[in-house]
Amino acid sequence: MKTYHSLVFLIFFSGMCIPSTVAQSSNLGFEFSDFLHARGTELFQNDRKVILKGVGLGGWMLQEGYMLGTSGAQHEIKQKLENLAGKEATHQFYKDWLTYYVAEKDIKQIADWGYNSIRLPMHYNLYFDASGNWLEKSKGLELTDSLLQWSKNNNLQLILDLHAAPGGQGNNHDISDRKQGESLWEDEKFQDMTVLMWAKLAEKYKDEKWIAGYDLINEINYDFENTGNLKGCSCQKNEPLLKLYERIIDAIRKVDKNHLIILEGNCYGSNYNGLESLVEYDPSKNIALSLHGYWSVNKDSAIQEMLDHRTNLNVPLWRGETGENSNTWFREMAIHMDSLEIGWANWPWKKINNLDGPVIVDPIPEWNKIVGYWADPSKPKPTEDEAQRALTQFIENIKLENTRLMHGVSHAYLIKTAEPYKEHNLPGKIAMTDYDHGAYSETWYDNDYQNTSGSSSNTAWNKGEKYRNDGVDIWETKVSGDENQYFVGKTEDKEWLKFTLSSVVPGKYDVVLRVRPHEEKSGKIELHLDENLLLSAEIPHKTEREWEDITISEVNISKAKFLLVLFEKGGFDIGNIEFIKRAG
Repeated sequence: MKTYHSLVFLIFFSGMCIPSTVAQSSNLGFEFSDFLHARGTELFQNDRKVILKGVGLGGWMLQEGYMLGTSGAQHEIKQKLENLAGKEATHQFYKDWLTYYVAEKDIKQIADWGYNSIRLPMHYNLYFDASGNWLEKSKGLELTDSLLQWSKNNNLQLILDLHAAPGGQGNNHDISDRKQGESLWEDEKFQDMTVLMWAKLAEKYKDEKWIAGYDLINEINYDFENTGNLKGCSCQKNEPLLKLYERIIDAIRKVDKNHLIILEGNCYGSNYNGLESLVEYDPSKNIALSLHGYWSVNKDSAIQEMLDHRTNLNVPLWRGETGENSNTWFREMAIHMDSLEIGWANWPWKKINNLDGPVIVDPIPEWNKIVGYWADPSKPKPTEDEAQRALTQFIENIKLENTRLMHGVSHAYLIKTAEPYKEHNLPGKIAMTDYDHGAYSETWYDNDYQNTSGSSSNTAWNKGEKYRNDGVDIWETKVSGDENQYFVGKTEDKEWLKFTLSSVVPGKYDVVLRVRPHEEKSGKIELHLDENLLLSAEIPHKTEREWEDITISEVNISKAKFLLVLFEKGGFDIGNIEFIKRAG
């Protein structure tokens, strides 16, 4: 446990220590005059080294149930919606979804935040008709063309990713919208469609320099060799995958010798057994390998096998999916990847009622009723009218202007220096939830702050699961008349928050702490202006846990740049601190 005295130097004098080589290696923004190419273990555009730092548009062409607050493959969700809202309303919902989930304003926001690339997860059914015939004019191509133009307009590279392959590429049905009884690996027709799709895309986009590359098949997870591991992690040869990749590479290179080809192994992209020859199979050797990574420690040891592939095969790596963690984890991941010169793409772009992505869609009461009914059919069944209202409101809520932008997520991913979350002035009231943007131990300190368990189920870095995606535990308050909707709760010993002060009027103040004591123990809080202790106050424990104001009168305040709130002894909740200047 760090002590406050050691933190003072860190916060007020040293700042966040990031090696200059890391800070300078972001390569954000492009001025492309040539295609992106593999050169040994690195990616280059002309003679400029490129590290892709992007966003995957997960949820657009392919819905995954968890992004909607439910579960299941897209076709299953669609069928259940038809049963509740009717076919016509459901058809309109999916039509509107493709129109509004991603628009040019979304792409501009990605660029404005500072990312340099986009990964497009494609669903094959937007490019083929119901009989499996390629459509020269399809909704998929229309959307891809629009996205490409928006990417050009905003100086972003675009990676095409076949996320839902014909027939479904794995035993996880949700991530590929695989239907029961179908399989990419058991039906040659689906394999032919996959090859044809890439041949057609390569022919159409062969001269497009703003397309960075082709990510051939997302997260294959299939037990080709009947090993008993349904994810395909134990397969030693992966022969069906090897043969299909060879066919796709042949089809692409017949018409397109320019673009980078990105390969994903079996076992969600981690098992490359038997696929090593593909690097040499491509005559241009313009190949990169993709690794996907979530919930692991940000150390070489967690990806050592992929680092060995990079060295042994002399190819670049790209972390095509990562995310769904805390801001601290994002920042440490980005710093780690920078040190290894490996690019990455956050997953996904938008989710409903969650904090761990760049864009959050607000919850919808009618939609929550639908999801609750699906989870437990004993609950009241939504009426058709309620279901239709839910779909209409969902479309409104996914529009960027109606979402909540999680600036802290991108602040962390792009390794930005500390900056104010909101403007704070003395005199004035400071909400404890509005501490500065910044790294762990730079602008805040909390004991639980990321998930490195290896499982997505451990998401308790913000125990209250509200407002922000750092380790600070934030809840929503329902206290009548309290203008601050959120509060910091379950404080623990030595945790702290830092606030940049825009202006301070020197003088004598009354300081009012809005707190809720816990019955288990008393607490103690300290306020520091810059490195100087301003005041210390006890928070007595109470049998009744009610919000109350504790006032410390006649406190002398001088000019300062920062306020640091230290929970010397935790065990209470705190909403805000008001600084009231006394007359005279």
